[in-house]
Order: sequence, then structure tokens, then C-alpha cells
Amino acid sequence: MAADFDFSNTMIPTPVTHARMRSRAGYADSMSSQKTRSEGSLASWNDERGFGFITLESGDRIFAHISAFPPRDARPTLDERVSFAVEHTSDGKVRARNIRYLAAAPQVASPSSNSRPGRMSLVVLATFVAAITAVTVIGALPLWVAGLYLIASIASYIAYAADKSAAQTRQWRVSESALLGLGILGGWPGSIIAQQRLRHKTQKASFRQAFWGTVVLNVLILAVMTTPLRDRVIEFALLVLSPNPS
Repeated sequence: MAADFDFSNTMIPTPVTHARMRSRAGYADSMSSQKTRSEGSLASWNDERGFGFITLESGDRIFAHISAFPPRDARPTLDERVSFAVEHTSDGKVRARNIRYLAAAPQVASPSSNSRPGRMSLVVLATFVAAITAVTVIGALPLWVAGLYLIASIASYIAYAADKSAAQTRQWRVSESALLGLGILGGWPGSIIAQQRLRHKTQKASFRQAFWGTVVLNVLILAVMTTPLRDRVIEFALLVLSPNPS
């Protein structure tokens, strides 16, 4: 006679049990992916848009977003060595996550190291404001010109502040071309104040050169449009643009 089988200790899988098993399996896979990390170098980086590509030892490239990097004062730089976990997105793409720097962060210049350029910027700003105020008071310059500089400077300061905030929170940045464009339109005094007060856009040499180029261009335009040079420039432009007599 067959012995009775005791079913009391037998666990019958239920939907809840299956869900728990799948959850544990997913957790195990996640822990496994955390332990399996790759290394590579940052081959390209778009600081304005906050993303780039990491080149692995095999030569393959993988997408990296700024949100995957740990917070630090310095932004990611080219050829910087990093380790990362590989993530497969729902749309079939591959990207790096949980990125870690393999070397110490590049040294960020202290405010004291930039004190001389900062002082020179403020000297230029003070000289320009004094000149604009003087020629406006004596009636040599229309009041609306000073008002235009004021409005453009406020807009420029707001743009710099927004870009600074976006850089800190890893959001979309204000493009450098937009910042420089505001400078050409007369917002460069506000740009200087923002740079020195917010400590923003004071390190990148290429941007600094382009910025001071916009300052010179704006001052030249102002000089041409508010002095007797304007008539000569207009005459020259008309001469160049006029059709040659047949």
C-alpha cells in the first residue's frame, strides 16, 4: 500500500511568489552589473549639451551623459580616464551609467589666480560706464542708447545666471553663441558683472577671447554710429553697394 504523501510542507508557486522570484532575479542581475565595470577614456565632450562618448580599450565608443557623472567642481575633460557600468535602455541603445573618475579632478583655479583679469574687466566696465554717463549728461548721446545698454546688460546677466544654474543642476545650457550675441547687442557690461559675481565663464580661454572680441566690436559700432564717422561709413557703404555706371 503506497504511503500517504504529506503536502503540508510543499510550496505551491503563486503569482505573488513568481513576482518575488522575478524581483530577486532582477536585483541579482543589477548587483552583478554593478560589480562588472568597464574602463575607458573620454574621447569627446560637448559641455554645452552635457554629453560625450567614452572610448573603451577595444576601440568601441559608448554614450555618456552628464547626469551619469558624480558631482564635482570641474567639468569632465577630454582624455580623462573613467570606469562605468553599461546600461541597455528600453529602446535598444547602450550608455554608460554610474561613472567614476579614475584620477584626481583637474585643479580649478582659485579666485585669487584670476584676480588680475577680473580687476582689468572691472576697470574696463567702470571706464565705459563713466564715459557713457558723461556723454549722455552733456547731450552728446541720446538717452535711449544708455537705456539699451542697461536692458541688454540685465538680459545678459539673467542669461549667465541661468547657464550657471543649468551647469550645476545638469540641465540644458545656454549656448555660448547666445551669450556672445547678447554682448554684441550691448549686454557685455552685464556679462562682466555676471562673470565676476557668479564666477562663471572665467576659465575657458577660447570663450574669453571671443567675449572680448564682442566687446571691441560693440564699442566700434557705438563709436561709428554716434560720431561723425557715421556719415563717412554710410557714404563708403553706398559707394561700394551702388552699381557701377555702364
